[in-house]
Amino acid sequence: MSRVVFQLSAFGEEGATTPLVRLVEPVDDQALDRTFDCPAGPAQDADVNAREGDRLFQALAAHVQLGDQLAVALHSADRRFPVYAEILPRSGADSLPWEALRFPGDGPYLALEDKYALARVVRTTAPPVPLYQLEPPLRIMALLSCLGLGAAAELRELRAAALDAGPDMARLLVVVSEEELASGLQAEIDAGTAPEIAGVHLVPPDHHDLVTLVGEFKPHVLHLFCHGSAEPVPHVRLALKQDWASATPGIGLALEKEQFAKFVWDTDGGPWLVVLNCCEGAASSGDGATSLARDLVTKGVAPAAVGMREPIRSAVASALTQGLYGALLGELTTRTKAGATLSAPLDWAALTVAARNRLVTELGSGLPPTQARNQSREWTLPALYLRWEEFQLQLVPARNGGVPRVDPAQARTWRLEVAALQSLLAALPPGQGAAFRAGATERIAELAALLGVTPEALAESS
Repeated sequence: MSRVVFQLSAFGEEGATTPLVRLVEPVDDQALDRTFDCPAGPAQDADVNAREGDRLFQALAAHVQLGDQLAVALHSADRRFPVYAEILPRSGADSLPWEALRFPGDGPYLALEDKYALARVVRTTAPPVPLYQLEPPLRIMALLSCLGLGAAAELRELRAAALDAGPDMARLLVVVSEEELASGLQAEIDAGTAPEIAGVHLVPPDHHDLVTLVGEFKPHVLHLFCHGSAEPVPHVRLALKQDWASATPGIGLALEKEQFAKFVWDTDGGPWLVVLNCCEGAASSGDGATSLARDLVTKGVAPAAVGMREPIRSAVASALTQGLYGALLGELTTRTKAGATLSAPLDWAALTVAARNRLVTELGSGLPPTQARNQSREWTLPALYLRWEEFQLQLVPARNGGVPRVDPAQARTWRLEVAALQSLLAALPPGQGAAFRAGATERIAELAALLGVTPEALAESS
């Protein structure tokens, strides 16, 4: 699949840097770094997205080769031609509204089109995973605890998406701080009227207990609806049960990147997607610290993370949940009904397009679609961060009786062995290590058979 990746970096000493833009993909030996100049626009503008999108495109297109490749993407007949931004920390460009980037001449916004589905990519030292496997249901752990703002609406959207996907496609573990909401949900579980709910808990007051809950459930998706802030450092905050009744509530359970790093279990990795459906999950702090959403991908907590660039209102959170989980579970349901068992990419960026378009239609204040896209900033606020490597997913049907075909811990071990062998093979000088190359290739084929995929599928995902 063809794609365009541009990088924003910086040259010079701390405090006196010059931002640079370069073309990373496709590789062009003639392309040189160029100064990136994108001055701030007017503070107020009716068509704020159109202005920001045009400004960003013009600044990028000043790099001739990058501008040419963006033109290729625009005019390509390919169904999917991703455009990704790799924004390095010292570039100072992370706070720019890249989600508003659009092609010139009233062209489409890249983040609203399935074809381009703009996202922010990052590299990580965590070992790559050649293949992810899912034996439904998809496990979603929902941490819903936003002091002063009840979680009932957010929970309703999550439950609706799980039920719409069909029986046994998704299971929710719900963690809340509102005692009445928890007891009501438990009553439904006891009555057998909540088949999509795996359990309900109150937010524990201790980080260790929360880590235990995550480790026992092993969610594929970790969803947070809570308060968030980039100051003094990027973090989110879960209210506790007693905070709702107190005139002077405490700080609740605060989670920074160090706490999220513990939501990774030894035997089966960690969550595939973290959704920070709260204020400023994708905002950088004033002292230059990178955003929490970015850190979660960079540190290897998850291969994908969604966060908000600015404070949001509850309607934005609700629409994002509806659009994102409807698209994700809809994709998995389609694959399941088609009997698809071969590995194929799960395109987090394309799935996020559905969430953005939901924000356009739900929050456009009755405006015509073009005006809503140009004027409503809220659809540009979710920022998606992705690992550099493509996310390859294989759906694995359960055996009769619900017994897994492959133990998840064993499958994880096999996938990591494949990744290590692929890395060693890539590092071999041409013409050398023939015996090792043959042995490693044979072992990869053996592991592919155990995982139920072809060696070619594992090679494509590396």
